[in-house]
Amino acid sequence: MPRLTALSRPLACAATILCAAVLAPAALAAAPRLTQTPALAPRLTQTPALAPRLTQTPPAGAAQARGTVVALGWSSFTIRIGGRRMSVVRALTTAADAVTSGDYPYVYGGGHAEAGTASIGIKGPGYNGRRLGFDCSGAVGAVLAGAGLLPAGMPVPNDAGVIAELRQAKLIAPGIGRGAGAVTFWDKPGVHIFMSINGRDFGTSDGGAGNATQPHGGAGWLNDGAPDAANPAFKPYHLVAAELTAPTVYGPTLTFQTGDAYDLLESVVVGDALHVSYTRGRQGVLTAATVAFAGARTLTATITAVGDDGSSVTVQTAAGQTLTLDTASPRLLDWLGVGDEVSLTYTPGAGGAPVARTIQRVQ
Repeated sequence: MPRLTALSRPLACAATILCAAVLAPAALAAAPRLTQTPALAPRLTQTPALAPRLTQTPPAGAAQARGTVVALGWSSFTIRIGGRRMSVVRALTTAADAVTSGDYPYVYGGGHAEAGTASIGIKGPGYNGRRLGFDCSGAVGAVLAGAGLLPAGMPVPNDAGVIAELRQAKLIAPGIGRGAGAVTFWDKPGVHIFMSINGRDFGTSDGGAGNATQPHGGAGWLNDGAPDAANPAFKPYHLVAAELTAPTVYGPTLTFQTGDAYDLLESVVVGDALHVSYTRGRQGVLTAATVAFAGARTLTATITAVGDDGSSVTVQTAAGQTLTLDTASPRLLDWLGVGDEVSLTYTPGAGGAPVARTIQRVQ
């Protein structure tokens, strides 16, 4: 949202948007606060490889991306590409820099369906069905996702919802932030939200304040002196001291839809390193075509035992080696049993035991 000042034309806040916007892949940054480190895989196969799901060959013209899963939904997932460890305040600043450099316009409802991703929004100020941008809470949500304070790729609530989520997680408290590196959120519920990061104001504007970094308005750093901070209708909340220097990981993200491939994510969990082939729709939506697990190994073996609940399987190779694996999903063993010869793809497990990702009967 724009800053509500005499220099900046007021625009209403998208107060009840969750995921009504059609998405675009202009991912900015995402930072999970915790990631798991894979262990080394057992040496039971010749060559480590990527193990594609569903199809062996990506469709013609498909783009490729590699990264770590930081968010996972029923029909979407988000990967972080690379990443650097830094403090939360530095990550917030870096994410705000990324939003500003994108020169995204103000779009009503923009940025709500996937935190950190500009979108076309819904009918309202700035909407034309094609333009990608952010509204006030969408822009603030993108910055929060960049520092791991909101889950990247997940829906962003309205301004009051953002404050409620942060309060529930005990990340913020009422009042203005004080001291070096302070972070303050200013919220007029249902109307507008903006934030101050280490003395610099960030939010949305229509360009009326003459910001050199935002000549056309939209989401980014603001330089109008934050007059709304003196308006009693705006309630201040500050990031608690423990979070200001807390470590996080910052890196650009991409969010994918799974389209009609309903089982594409069946064996995927947060923390997995993936290689994704994908296509880009006319409105910028990224649809995953194949998913492969980085560092995966494959082998052909015979099933010798199956856990009662399908959570594990034991196989024996032709050379007589035995391996017991956890299964990413019990459904991997549907229609399979002891004595079946299978082609199996697995990855190292965080707890030490390898994890079966795909199991297919050898014909």
